[in-house]
Amino acid sequence: MKTEVAIVGAGPAGLAAAAAAGEAGCHVTLIDSYARPGGQYYKQIPQELRARRAHALHVDFAKAAELMALIEANPHIQVLSGATVWTAQRAPSSAVTLSLDTAEGYRELQTDYVILALGAYDRVLPFPGWDLPGVMTAGAAQTLTKSQRILPGKRVVLSGSGPFLLPVAVGLAEGGAQVVGVFEATTPLQWSRYAWQVWRHWDKLREGASYLRRLRAQRVPLSFGRAVIAAHGDERVQQVTVARVHADWSPVAGSEEVLDVDAVCVGYGFLPSLELPTLLGCATRYDPLQATFVVEHDASMQSSQPGIYVAGEITGIGGSAVALAQGALAGLAVAEQAGRLSKDEIREKLTCYRRTVDHSQHFAAVLNQLFALRPGWMRWLRPETLVCRCEEVTYQQIETAVKSNNAGDIKTVKSLTRCGMGLCQGRVCGHTVAALTAAWTGRNPETLGSLNNRPIAKPIQLGAACEAETLRLS
Repeated sequence: MKTEVAIVGAGPAGLAAAAAAGEAGCHVTLIDSYARPGGQYYKQIPQELRARRAHALHVDFAKAAELMALIEANPHIQVLSGATVWTAQRAPSSAVTLSLDTAEGYRELQTDYVILALGAYDRVLPFPGWDLPGVMTAGAAQTLTKSQRILPGKRVVLSGSGPFLLPVAVGLAEGGAQVVGVFEATTPLQWSRYAWQVWRHWDKLREGASYLRRLRAQRVPLSFGRAVIAAHGDERVQQVTVARVHADWSPVAGSEEVLDVDAVCVGYGFLPSLELPTLLGCATRYDPLQATFVVEHDASMQSSQPGIYVAGEITGIGGSAVALAQGALAGLAVAEQAGRLSKDEIREKLTCYRRTVDHSQHFAAVLNQLFALRPGWMRWLRPETLVCRCEEVTYQQIETAVKSNNAGDIKTVKSLTRCGMGLCQGRVCGHTVAALTAAWTGRNPETLGSLNNRPIAKPIQLGAACEAETLRLS
């Protein structure tokens, strides 16, 4: 298959990019692994459920509906849902070949321009018992309630840091779960010095206030300066230990409380999905505030690789408002580079979208400061606590690799312990291993490397890889 513009990811950034490029006359192929466009943020209910008010699950679904209608009506845009881009190669001619795993089998898509709008996934911090069935990410719980209308449990606790806990808790409570508590590790006192920076973001403040009202209506208790530091159970989670935490998130001795639950949802912000941009050679930089690498780009959202553009969370966690504007910027920039639009035709739109990005990124930066990770969470861990669940690597094994065997970077720790070699390929444990290694060696996390650079970006069945190789050899 061939296309002029390939967009990977159909969340807010991908939808906006497809609409902008398609409206300019570009031939666009929008690729997404979900069954329907929308991504995690605009995740749609399966058509089989015949939802009468699907928009009720989203804050601003009208914008998504508008973009989806534009895309559906545009004959220049093809949507490939249920397709996973698992690897990519760049030819000397600058054309890019994307390898897709689809319901019909292996497919290759050649394209002149690529817009990567891959989104992000939940950041979780390990604690004793986090590997028990019933302990999941806040994003997983939201997926169950949004797309399948299934509750993860009857008595649910949410724990973590950041505003994402609120809509997840609201969805669970209004869906029929008994939300025993929402435990936010930070406190309003810690937020107070940033209060003056958020007054011009009334739309976001109103959104947050609406979630608080709905939680109160459901009688859901919201506690600050507390966190789940352990989970307990035999076959699945049955109880959690909640404790007050200091400003650095280390537990306050004697403050522990045990609660009966059958599901635990945890989330400490998000991590960008960097596998494909890294694979294609896009330059990244380490953001110490977000404690993660992000993709570098210019004012037109072009990465360090010509013809490869980026938008949304892979450029830094910023939320849907940033993603929508960045996606539109990338779509217009590609259209201009492809000769579909002139600079004069898009100058006014570019200025408007860049202004929106600046405004929304200001709010995102404040949130990143408010809810930045604190190092005291490492005090939750015990020697036997699993850090890499896929390969069952414990905290003590990683400590031995670093302190006794002088492992000074992530890949050496991986070689000595096998952490990051399981199904998730380090997406869950990689940032934890980096934080622990940095703490024990005193090195800057930026110098420790990462586990993102892999020839296979997403887990696939072996048969798909064999089929791809057979087609190449033939």
